Amino acid sequence: MEQTIQTVLGIDIGSVSVGLIQLTTDKRIVKTAYAAHGGDIAETLIKLASCFDLSKPVWVAASAATPETVRAAMRFDDQICCIAAARHWQPDVQAILNVGGEKFHLIRLGEDGGYLGSRGSTSCAAGTGAFLDQQARRLNLAGAAELSQLALENTAPRPRIASRCAVFAKTDLIHAQQEGHSIVGICDGLCHGLAKNIADTVL
Repeated sequence: MEQTIQTVLGIDIGSVSVGLIQLTTDKRIVKTAYAAHGGDIAETLIKLASCFDLSKPVWVAASAATPETVRAAMRFDDQICCIAAARHWQPDVQAILNVGGEKFHLIRLGEDGGYLGSRGSTSCAAGTGAFLDQQARRLNLAGAAELSQLALENTAPRPRIASRCAVFAKTDLIHAQQEGHSIVGICDGLCHGLAKNIADTVL
């Protein structure tokens, strides 16, 4: 006898992280998990999945970005997933800014919810999470999360740091340190430059 599907397991694997979500068939969230994979996608996926109850029949869905080595019953375009999720939580949404590890884009929707278009970054990772992680390592920080938290603590004038190019950013970081800017000020400058780069690109 064929068993009835109990839950849906959604898998999204991007350039820097793995995300999992388990839902009931009526769209109630059972559990979520997220972790940076550091290049070891398989091990990270196995570790996260071990925390889920997969003893009963599960329907597996994946984002289009997820590697083909991960078997799924169906795959969905990343932007469609993003729009569907935003509409679920905010039905009247008209703009979605999605900033990932290697790219970012702004999705525009009409008043009726119809898709109007999107605009995003090139293949260069400048202005994304990966860019912040790279700069965090240069500052001997754990990653973008710690860098962002330190940036929030800054009360002094922030140094101007290029965020369009990692090479220029390195030069600006060294210059800011030589000028005596604190670590929190430099972190603030990096985050401000990244935000400005995104705004200039999509707007």
